[in-house]
Amino acid sequence: MKRALVVILILVAGYFASGLYIVGGNEKALLRRFGRARLPLVGSGLHYALPWPMTTISRINPSEVRTLQIGGVASESLEGDQFLLAADQYQLDEFLTGDKNILNVQVNVQYRISEADAADYLFGCVNPEEHLRLMTESLLGDVVARSGVDFVHPLGLAELRAMLTQRTRELVQSHRLGIVIEDVDIAGVSPPLLVKQAFVDVSNARASKQRFINEALAYREQTVAAASANARKNVDEAETARRSAIESARGEADRFGKIVAQFQADADGGVQTYEQSRQMTLRQKYLEMLETIVPKLASKALLDTDKPVNLTIFPENNK
Repeated sequence: MKRALVVILILVAGYFASGLYIVGGNEKALLRRFGRARLPLVGSGLHYALPWPMTTISRINPSEVRTLQIGGVASESLEGDQFLLAADQYQLDEFLTGDKNILNVQVNVQYRISEADAADYLFGCVNPEEHLRLMTESLLGDVVARSGVDFVHPLGLAELRAMLTQRTRELVQSHRLGIVIEDVDIAGVSPPLLVKQAFVDVSNARASKQRFINEALAYREQTVAAASANARKNVDEAETARRSAIESARGEADRFGKIVAQFQADADGGVQTYEQSRQMTLRQKYLEMLETIVPKLASKALLDTDKPVNLTIFPENNK
């Protein structure tokens, strides 16, 4: 009888001792007592809880970032085993864009278990990863269907990535999957292998178009700059000529004013009349002009000295 009692006590002690449990350094433990989750989560170390089935312990690692790959890109080769792989991918990973083009898209969803919503991750859904996969595939198909091929491949990848990340976070929160989305990375976008060359040709044509546009813009900038410089040069030369003409005219006007003043001074002083001073000045200017013109003549005329000719254009009797 005593031996049976000792055995029973040992079994009872062993049963209650089974309530001891260890939580790893990067782990958290969620306790369910009689089926009800108890928060907060238990940290690392040695702990005790009522043994099973009164308490159930579920361990998670909320700091571990996991990656879920969705979709894929076409293989570069259709030979051997790659043919079957590519054919399978064509069935699973093709997405239709808004302008009726087909693209292969691969998305990597990086997520971790939410420490605050660990109960939702463990007990709210049978398979949170599969739920996330289906939800992200649906969201990716919807986003690609609303976008053109040029936006998805390759012009709008940054905006598309931000859009997918934001909308995936919203859906995960509304579906209470108990996970935190860190990032939704677009790992690859490519056309189906059978039409890849056509996409390459289009990309090359687009690059050539952009190059021609850049060259035309550069030529325009160069031409406009040269025309502007030439215009500034012409304006500066015209301004210089204007100033020179004004200064020359002022000088001529000053000299003429001095000559007229000298005429008047001679007349007032009784040296000679105003008209005499005028005729003398005209004759002087006439001779100065001849000194300038005659050396430039290519031929000369000989006159009969028996017939005197008056070469002046200002005779003394000219009033």
